[in-house]
Amino acid sequence: MDTNSPSNKLVLVTGASGYIGGRLIPLLIQRGYGVRCLVRDLASLTNRTWFQQVETAVGDVTVRKSLNQAMDGVTAAYYLVHSMVSGPGYDERDILAARNFAATANLAGLEQIIYLGGLVNPADNIGRHMRSRLMTGDTLRQGSVPVTEFRASVIIGSGSISFEMIRFLTEQLPILVVPRSLDHRAQPIAIQNVLDYLLAALEIPNCRGQTYEIGGTDVLSYIEIMQMYARVRGLKRWMPILPAFPLSLLAFGAGKLTPVPASITRPLIDGMRSDSVVNDEQALQIFPSIARLGYKEAISASLNQLNPAQIEPIWDNALNSIKIIKHAGFFILSQQISLEVQPEVVYRVLIELGGKRGWLYLNTLWQLRGVLDCLFGGPGMRGRRDENYLREGDIIDFYRVETLEQNRMMRLRAELKAPGSGWMDWHLKPKSNGGLLFSQVMYFAPKGLSGFLYWYVLYPVHRLVFSGLFKKLVYLARQM
Repeated sequence: MDTNSPSNKLVLVTGASGYIGGRLIPLLIQRGYGVRCLVRDLASLTNRTWFQQVETAVGDVTVRKSLNQAMDGVTAAYYLVHSMVSGPGYDERDILAARNFAATANLAGLEQIIYLGGLVNPADNIGRHMRSRLMTGDTLRQGSVPVTEFRASVIIGSGSISFEMIRFLTEQLPILVVPRSLDHRAQPIAIQNVLDYLLAALEIPNCRGQTYEIGGTDVLSYIEIMQMYARVRGLKRWMPILPAFPLSLLAFGAGKLTPVPASITRPLIDGMRSDSVVNDEQALQIFPSIARLGYKEAISASLNQLNPAQIEPIWDNALNSIKIIKHAGFFILSQQISLEVQPEVVYRVLIELGGKRGWLYLNTLWQLRGVLDCLFGGPGMRGRRDENYLREGDIIDFYRVETLEQNRMMRLRAELKAPGSGWMDWHLKPKSNGGLLFSQVMYFAPKGLSGFLYWYVLYPVHRLVFSGLFKKLVYLARQM
């Protein structure tokens, strides 16, 4: 038996509910590895498409005894956690967590720990967060299990906290006054390349016990990083430098304008006080098959993810309530309810929407929106090809059917004239004890300041109309 075969290896992934872990796990599964996820809250994974394909362990890296069961039978482990979101004292918790993890890995006999840290020169005047990332790696190495550490610069990918800060600030602010520290340089790296390195570390034994600095092909200042995003997006942005502008004020603004909470924006922006560039090119020799992307390519790849089909439903769809979040370049408005009916009943109601039957709730407003759309050069209310039959690609008024799965889901893409792109999804998920969970999700990806103003101004109307539509769909399904 080949003990090096992926099918004979069980890999532990910490931070499974986070951005990197959530992207890495399906790739490990595709390569044949057994995967066990360590999470504090199991509910954070249940919506993931790969949930049924992994083992799970509930535990907390700051509580050592909770790690024993998670590491039982594990060959290698990915350490992808940090404590920034917990607020003051996060660096001390990071060290405690790393110490617990290294000690438990020793006892469990792991062959390798793979850690993703931050790219920085330790000799520079670096921020507290970046210092914590370095100390975490040092603490993991104090154990006897070989550690492969990757030190990455700004990670570019839809959903990455760094990229979402860049995206939301640049989209919303035609003029952004920045502090002198944003003139420091970084070497942004595409999420695809980060995942390439993390996967390769499992398959190249001589990388164990080594630290590698990784980045893309371009070295840019943080200001240039934002300006390049604006150019790729077709936006004009002015970013004057104000030397006395405090980092704390920029972090406060980022916490308000982006999906990233202030508890994370503060340490991240503080980390921009120094360069984040590759000084040691050893990774290029050890991992020669990895084709690094340039920053512009990484942006384009991320913008291509602006479709609901590319998003994992990581948000909590609480029953009988409306959830609104900012995530991966979208505003997302979702609601869900439990129904004691068969999926085909709800599906039948869904595929009859629009056209001569209308939109069930406040149909006059839908008609008015169609008229306004025509005035601005859009398609307006175009009706339906067939009032009783629907297929992918069909038109429903100012929507087009993008995805249709019988008795499972329907996705419509808006073709309205608007400063952004919009979709509506409905999902029908059967419950094990009968009935189903019925959810409706509205997505809007704004473009530029006008897109954000469009969303905020019309949000009360959208919430009223789409919530009313959902209730009407539920009512009709129950009556059938």
